[in-house]
Amino acid sequence: MFKKILNMFSQYKGLSKSAYVIFYARIITNMGAFIWPLLTLILSRKIGYSALTISYISVGIGVLFIPANIIGGKLADKYNRKKLIIIFDLISVTFFISCAFVKPGNLMTILFAAAGIFANIEGPAFEALIADVSKPQEREKVYSLSYLGHNLGFMVGAAIGGFLFENYLSLAFIIDGLTTLTSTILIIVFVKTINIQDIKEEEKNEYENDEDEKITSFSILKQRKSVLIQLIVFIFAAFIYEQWSFSVPLYMETLFLEKGGKYFGFISSFNGLVVIIFTPLMTWLLKSLHELQKVIIGIFLYSFSFLIIRDSPAYPLFFVMMFAFTLGEVINMLGASPYLSRRIPASHRGRINSYRNIGAFIGAVGGRVLMGWLIDAYSYSVAFTVVTCVGAVIVVIVAYNYKLDKKIFPLLYKEDNE
Repeated sequence: MFKKILNMFSQYKGLSKSAYVIFYARIITNMGAFIWPLLTLILSRKIGYSALTISYISVGIGVLFIPANIIGGKLADKYNRKKLIIIFDLISVTFFISCAFVKPGNLMTILFAAAGIFANIEGPAFEALIADVSKPQEREKVYSLSYLGHNLGFMVGAAIGGFLFENYLSLAFIIDGLTTLTSTILIIVFVKTINIQDIKEEEKNEYENDEDEKITSFSILKQRKSVLIQLIVFIFAAFIYEQWSFSVPLYMETLFLEKGGKYFGFISSFNGLVVIIFTPLMTWLLKSLHELQKVIIGIFLYSFSFLIIRDSPAYPLFFVMMFAFTLGEVINMLGASPYLSRRIPASHRGRINSYRNIGAFIGAVGGRVLMGWLIDAYSYSVAFTVVTCVGAVIVVIVAYNYKLDKKIFPLLYKEDNE
């Protein structure tokens, strides 16, 4: 048993130094990531907005995030990605810390929206950088390790955030900003990109070769239709995923009143704990599956998990729901994160990653609007049933796309063809 556990963690041996730096940077960032997971509760409890109003605010912020991602994608493919991360992180952190010095209200909402805009301009550069510092065949392990670091920090951060929320919200903003800045410094100093010329011929992936700059990203997506379909899938996957930070805390506040914020903090920490335990395990157990097979399993699990809490359950059942949801989240990540990096040219990573982010925003914001309306007009039971139905449709679409992907990218499935 001990040997199996050792093998499970030894799979992360031999990665580039930059992969380990990103891992530690993720831990630091998310140890202080208090605000975004509690954003719904800040808008509802601290500022006093209704569920529908919160959804409208989310739409407004999401609309601003779309051009931010487009700009960020273009900049990431044209300029030095590390320098872009420095510049926009500094601006974002400044706005974020400013929130600590104003009372909860409209100005605070504007300030953390501004912080989010500049963080989103930086986003495509950071996502492209993860691919830049890893070899094609180790990409899944690098994303897995990065995700593990994200949740090691988040597990601690979410619990602390739940306690800071009531009486020390200003301190939460300051710590959040400073930890983000610290992780950025680590990336600036220690992360080094891999030169394509230094990769052995047998380790290269021809689908990642640079394309002529004159070729638009839309032309590439037209040629690689399965990638385009998957970008659309990301929209609906985000619709489902967003509900754990939107509908669930509102639901818990309805069921458990003033204890809702604290209880949500605990299940958020449990989410991080499950990720920490099961990310290495799932990476190891599912290593023989292709990316889209993992996406199918992951989306099925986290969309159907909402049925567990549909009818006003006791608090312990939220942990059962969160376990199923998180397992699906982990498996989906193992497929979805490396999927794009292996199928798009390095020269266009920033732009196409920005399209993915835009799709995720559209799904998340649209999910808040639709779910806000369903909750106010009908019930949480109806809303969670809709989430599960959307998940079932996505699973069918990805199953079709898996077959198409094998035809478009046969070299990535060469073991199956031999």
